[in-house]
Parts: sequence; C-alpha cells; structure tokens
Amino acid sequence: MRSRRQDSPNVARRSRGFVVTEAALTMLVLALGLGLVLTLADRARQRQKRERYILDVRGISAVFADYQRRHKAWPPGTSNNQPLPAELADALRGTAWAQGSPFGGEYRWIAPAPNRGPGRPAADRGAVALCAFAPGLPLDLDRANLLAIDRQIDDGDLATGRFRTGFNGWPVFFVEEAKP
Repeated sequence: MRSRRQDSPNVARRSRGFVVTEAALTMLVLALGLGLVLTLADRARQRQKRERYILDVRGISAVFADYQRRHKAWPPGTSNNQPLPAELADALRGTAWAQGSPFGGEYRWIAPAPNRGPGRPAADRGAVALCAFAPGLPLDLDRANLLAIDRQIDDGDLATGRFRTGFNGWPVFFVEEAKP
C-alpha cells in the first residue's frame, strides 16, 4: 500500500496540467470573443460612416439642385479650381461641403459637360464627387462600402444610375435623375 506522500506529487502534477489547459482554453475563448466584438464594432462604424455620407451627399445635392432651379443654370465646376458663386457658397456653409466626408477626401462639384459627339448623350446633370486630392483628408472608401452605399441609394451597380464611380474609382452622385 502506498503512502499519501507517494501519491501527492502525481496528483499535484495532474492538477497543474489541468490548470494550464483550462487557462489556455479560457484565453482562446476570450480572444475569439474579443475578435468578434471588434469585428462587430468595425461593421457598426462603417455603417455609420455610410449613413453619414448618404445624408451629406443628399443634402449637398439638394443645395445645388435648388441653385439650378432658381437660376436655370448650373454653377461652374470646382474641379477646375473655379470658385462657386457666393450665394451657393453661403448655402453650403451649413453642410459637410467644407469639412470633407466621413471617409475622408473632399466634396467637389462637377458641372454638366456639353455633348461629347455623335452617339454619346449629353451629360446634362451636375454631380457631387468625392475626391482624394485633399491635404489632411486621406480617402478611405473601399469597394465594399461603395457597393453598400449604391444598394442603399441607387441601383446596386456602380457603373449605372445616380451613384457611380468615376475618376480613380471615386464616388460620383448625380444631382438629378437621368432624363428618359
């Protein structure tokens, strides 16, 4: 018959092995849980940015559409470094126009272009574009977010409709629906 002294070290060794395994499993479960929480938090942040962008671009577009209705003409484009008319600049002051988008970059006005030749329809609609040429406002908008925005406000196709990608894949939102 063995004495208690001989059994004790084996029992202690087995107990320590069990504690290490238990601790490793606990840490694995915590790491997986933390990963899930961080993923869900990032998805929520991206959804919030998309919703903010949609509100911004719709609000800015409404200001340009109102200007066009009142003046029966679109303002000059900002992509050519032409200043906006003072009245329009004042109307945009309360919008995200000067602050940039939630994804970075800055908003630019693209004036309608004249007809570009036979078989090519006139681009008679102005558009609000988001561009990355903004010092201190790097653009961080990936294709997944672009598609999610397009599904929410347009036709789900980045090549057609009011919301599209333009130069360098940057988003463009046409102020008006296409004319039939």
